[in-house]
Amino acid sequence: MVNYILVYKIRKLVKEILKEKIEEGEIATTPRSCLGCLADEISWEVYYLIKEIQDKKKGSKNDRARMDDRAREKSEEE
Repeated sequence: MVNYILVYKIRKLVKEILKEKIEEGEIATTPRSCLGCLADEISWEVYYLIKEIQDKKKGSKNDRARMDDRAREKSEEE
């Protein structure tokens, strides 16, 4: 499930960073460039990276819980 609030917050932050970079001359712009479009693309990429990291953390917690369960089962058998 997509967390659109998180995507919006990421987009807002990315857009602020891009504006700063443009003001400092680090990013070239043209009359056709769309800052919002660029911010959207970057925001979605960041969102999926965050989501992937969160899923990995959840997976490692589940793995630890399974190992604990197995250890308990073995101790109960003995």
